[in-house]
Amino acid sequence: MMRQPTAPLKQAGQPTEALASGQTRTTSSEQRTPEEPPPSEAVASPTGQQPTEAPSPSEAVAAPAEQPSPEAPSPSNAVASPAEQPPTEAPATTPPPESSGKQRSTVVRGTRPAQSASEVTLGRDILDTAPRMNATDVLRVVPGLVASQHSGEGKAQQLFLRGFDALHGQDVELNVGGLPVNEVSHIHALGYADTNFIIPELVQSLEVTEGSYRAFQGDFAVAGTVRMDLGAREKGVEFAGTLGQFNQRRLVVTVRPGEDPGTFAAAELGESDGFGPQRGYGRATLLAQANLDLGHGLSARILGGSYVTRFDSPGVVREDDLEAGRRTFYSGSFPRQGGTVSRHQLLIGVDLPREGTARTRLEAFGILSDLRLRNNFTGYRVDDRGDGLEQTNDGSTLGLRAEHRRQLILFDRPVALELGLGGRRDGIHQTQRRYRETDGTFFADEVDADLTQTDVWGYAEARLPLGRWAFRLGGRADALGVEVFDALAFRDPRYYDGQGYSRSAFGVHWGAKAGVEYALTDTWALFASYGDGFRSPQARSLAEGEQAPFVNVHGAELGTRKEGERLSFQASVFGSQVADDFFFDHTVGTTVFTGETLRTGISAALQARPLEGVTAALSATVANATVTKTGAKLPYFAPLVARADVGWDKPLPGIDSVLSLGTGLTLIGPRPLPYDEYSHTVFLADVQAALRRGALALRLDVKNLLNTRWRDGEFVYSSRFDPSSQPSLVPARHFTAGSPRVASLTLEVHL
Repeated sequence: MMRQPTAPLKQAGQPTEALASGQTRTTSSEQRTPEEPPPSEAVASPTGQQPTEAPSPSEAVAAPAEQPSPEAPSPSNAVASPAEQPPTEAPATTPPPESSGKQRSTVVRGTRPAQSASEVTLGRDILDTAPRMNATDVLRVVPGLVASQHSGEGKAQQLFLRGFDALHGQDVELNVGGLPVNEVSHIHALGYADTNFIIPELVQSLEVTEGSYRAFQGDFAVAGTVRMDLGAREKGVEFAGTLGQFNQRRLVVTVRPGEDPGTFAAAELGESDGFGPQRGYGRATLLAQANLDLGHGLSARILGGSYVTRFDSPGVVREDDLEAGRRTFYSGSFPRQGGTVSRHQLLIGVDLPREGTARTRLEAFGILSDLRLRNNFTGYRVDDRGDGLEQTNDGSTLGLRAEHRRQLILFDRPVALELGLGGRRDGIHQTQRRYRETDGTFFADEVDADLTQTDVWGYAEARLPLGRWAFRLGGRADALGVEVFDALAFRDPRYYDGQGYSRSAFGVHWGAKAGVEYALTDTWALFASYGDGFRSPQARSLAEGEQAPFVNVHGAELGTRKEGERLSFQASVFGSQVADDFFFDHTVGTTVFTGETLRTGISAALQARPLEGVTAALSATVANATVTKTGAKLPYFAPLVARADVGWDKPLPGIDSVLSLGTGLTLIGPRPLPYDEYSHTVFLADVQAALRRGALALRLDVKNLLNTRWRDGEFVYSSRFDPSSQPSLVPARHFTAGSPRVASLTLEVHL
């Protein structure tokens, strides 16, 4: 989607009225709702000088028009952080002259106030600076995050963040519009987080909370949490059709009936032959959301969607086969790899009427998902019939949660209090079978299990400002109950009886959260944070009556952040200690227990609008991950990740148009691999150019502009791809090829 005229920088730490990502509220430009406190109550401050529970002044300012002019701030950014103005100053509520006499409304999308150095909110203007054609492109804007799509367009991305190889989600908590994405006890990878159902044009902002320092962060929030807020940018109907290389075709239709960007319906259809053998895919997505005013201070939000895809996967290429000319860089290994995925989801949330400073939100959600995946990473190393695995995972999720915020007076000081309760039940049926490479028939059953996993949680967090200081203290408890029926346990082919085994386990994780803030100025503060995070176990690994062993992480961070209209900056030094860590090598299907591990590093992120029409987001993270006992580096983590997203909008009055140019640059340093080897350095440059005139816009996207021959994934293990060759356990280098230069042209029609 083409960028709108840029607006002053959104304050990542700006307190708002929202309870969680995705909440909206509509207020009139002429009057306040009966529940809304007067402007003098809006005295919150991210630097700790005032309470954080009063509504932000920006919530009281109406949008004079649906789209801001290049010089005017957007509605959500209309007022700088309260820390930058006197606490008792009332925000202006008089609309500009051109809108006098009109009852216009503005919808403010809420974010939690930033209370650690590394929390950041990335808005739509930053997302629009570079090509965003899928979920991988969206995730790459997160500071320090690497999103690798090495097994086709329909499989969950492999994630790397803060020294963690999070595989397909086990160490990064992902949430879209209030819906959890990570799947517990998944057959392919713990915490499997498939974000391919996301329509990039609907992502309004990303709320990034790196580390595990906040009480609302739950299961898999080890390296951090990423929450995506959904909304349609423009009122009306939008058609966007894309044609690109490798027979790429994509159509997105978005309908936004009114002023509220949070009420929309959108559909995406996409398919491509892929940039090489066995990379074709087709997918369809529907997402719809409605924000409803039920009257008397009661409001509701409904979010639903369906997604289905069929995709091929190329597998891996051995480096020695490439060097000997037996394979090309973009070759596929075995033809039967790929899979199908579907996901259906529904969330219903209700915001209860406000009582003074107290605000309460109730949400219920349900998700149905299924995966059938075939892959073969080792060829014929294990069996002469082939090492191909077909995995299936059919899951259902039901959940409830309640969040409550209020402001209390303690020792004559205002205390901001946040409370949360919730529960989630997952029912899963999963299988794993081996198939012949010659005809695809099955010859061995390895997993056939039914799982029930229930997580019940509660948390509390309080923040007390004392002059320039602010203190945060919180805690979280998660109780996990697991039931497993393993249909293949103790199976003896000589008998019909004695098959299958049931077992159950239970455990509790207690986590402490704490933080200290010191305001150097109204816009600059220092932060110290501590938090206990956790990762739930793989249910099939538990024994009868076992105390469910959570993987515990203890994290700490020292940092600073500066807020401003044109410049926002965050920098931190961090460390995470994992008591009993492991990593799962999905290429060979084995779990390696490493004992205690330690991640340390530094990170910095900058968002700026230095000139009119220019938007920039820069970030860099340097990390190290070692086994505490031996000092050996953990494999696969990313030691250096740098990202730059820069966009420029230029009005062209002569032709009554707007020209937009943008680029996204990614640098990933060499990653350690098993057997003391390292991956190649990766540098990618994506660019886009767009011209909009009235209702029409034309955009050119070019990904990997330099046509770099890069490796999206690199691995070291033993394999045998030629069944006639002698078996060998000697490890070899393997890789999956990243995309070459791909150009596409998109025509947008806005009605």
